[in-house]
Amino acid sequence: MSVLEMENIDVTYERRDHVKLKAVVGASLSIDRGQIVGLVGESGCGKSSLARAAVGLVAPTAGRVRFEGEDVAALTRRARPRALTRLQLVFQNPYSSLNPRRRVGEQIADGLTGDSGRRAGRSRRVGELLELVGLSAAAAQRYPSQFSGGQRQRIAIARALAADPSLIVLDEPLASLDASAQAQVANLLVELSRELSLGLLLISHDLAIVRHTAHAVSVMYLGRIVETGPTREVWSAPLHPYTEALIAAVPRPDGSGTMPEALPGEVPDPARPPTGCRFHPRCPHRFSRCPEEEPELEPAFPARTVACWLPRDATPSPPSRRRAHTAAATTTNDSSTSSSHEEGVMPTHKGGTA
Repeated sequence: MSVLEMENIDVTYERRDHVKLKAVVGASLSIDRGQIVGLVGESGCGKSSLARAAVGLVAPTAGRVRFEGEDVAALTRRARPRALTRLQLVFQNPYSSLNPRRRVGEQIADGLTGDSGRRAGRSRRVGELLELVGLSAAAAQRYPSQFSGGQRQRIAIARALAADPSLIVLDEPLASLDASAQAQVANLLVELSRELSLGLLLISHDLAIVRHTAHAVSVMYLGRIVETGPTREVWSAPLHPYTEALIAAVPRPDGSGTMPEALPGEVPDPARPPTGCRFHPRCPHRFSRCPEEEPELEPAFPARTVACWLPRDATPSPPSRRRAHTAAATTTNDSSTSSSHEEGVMPTHKGGTA
């Protein structure tokens, strides 16, 4: 049984102008013990909203979240059930997630339970947790302002580990760190997952980081998960045009001189998503069906799913290399462009959405 199961999750917000927008639509994923699952996509795609729904910080408007077989209820002012404290969250910004007026050791000790939470065992256990994340036990007596960004994120991870979790949700934990600190913290997460049999949901807009850390990846666009699969297979042969575009945007220091390709346009307003496939206004392979019908996430190959109308070859291959869809995309691209004008959407070659 999976440690965390999310089934058909919707998260809806109401803006100040009383317009409701769905930040997450029908998202499903599961995570096993010792597994790292990456959730990737551009800013504004709903990744953080899904993370908050996973740990109960926001209540989903539809769907179900289960952790170790129990339903995850939204947080209230009452204490969370003891069983759910094993589901933890590490926030993006280590500068704001730690209390600057309290010593590091005190903040880590807040999460200790059982014998470790008693006065005699607190200091020893706090020191062990700090050493587990690569810091000195003496760091417990210092304040957050005395540490770098990478060290603060290690402290935030140690605080989450204090509750003896079986799964940690990490919401862009590397985004505010420099390149060297990113690599160090990413390696730390892999080691912790392996040594503690710890499940991790790693949310990031950086597909390169996810490639080197996650066992499986889910790609999210405008509130919907559009592709899932083992990380290596998704990286080598993406099935969705959006996934292919994200990979093409990653710089490759291979000496070839190939420049990354930026995905044109911007993520549309989630309160007014495009009709049909939500990616079609920015998709270079769209055809007549794309703006008319929204594809469902369905199995494509073993352990892989995709939500796309493009025909697939017999073996996994990126959309740009497929032979099967070429004729259809070429003959119907003009009609798709016309439909984009009718929807008030700029065609792809003019830079995305209106």
